[in-house]
Amino acid sequence: MAAKKSVSKLQEGLLRYLSKDQLKSIQSKKIGIGGAGGLGSNCAMILVRTGFEHFEILDQDVIDASNLNRQQYFPEEIGLAKVHTLKKRLQQINPELDMTIHQVQWTPQTGERYFKDCNFIVEAFDQADWKFKFVDHYQPSGKLIISGNGMAGLLEKKPMTIRKLGNVYFVGDGSTDSASGHPPMAPRVTQCAAMMAEIILDFTCKGLSPL
Repeated sequence: MAAKKSVSKLQEGLLRYLSKDQLKSIQSKKIGIGGAGGLGSNCAMILVRTGFEHFEILDQDVIDASNLNRQQYFPEEIGLAKVHTLKKRLQQINPELDMTIHQVQWTPQTGERYFKDCNFIVEAFDQADWKFKFVDHYQPSGKLIISGNGMAGLLEKKPMTIRKLGNVYFVGDGSTDSASGHPPMAPRVTQCAAMMAEIILDFTCKGLSPL
């Protein structure tokens, strides 16, 4: 007879707030994340703390000092690969995570290699043109896609909203990005990441259809 799987401290804590069926549903989903920077690292951290266990994360970059104001990294990690560092950080929360990571640059030509068995795909890139290419590539898959679009700024700030277009949810104010002179700061970047994670949690727990 197989030994019964022990309940981790994280699961024990989550079961104070979630039903067993809700946690089971959460643990059955797989999330793909393109980008492990401000949006990606924060969204992944929130989702792991919420009980999600299956991830595929892609990012080509290494950690830079300019990342420390809003991303889930520390000064002593400067120069290390983001995806490898993020995997270790997430495993500190839940050592039983099932994670696939890729330290590569995503392109439309290689996009079909990734996120094949994911239920949700998170777009978390920095540059607007790559955001568009990423969403445009995966939208025909019918999977639920969540894209961050406008979450920077200090003084000139617009409210962040959620806009739905078919199976794609756009989160942010739709205009403020670092390329247009708006600095990316932790409060709004983290807020946007949390809103993106909440969409995934809502769909999972309520059994909603992405379309």
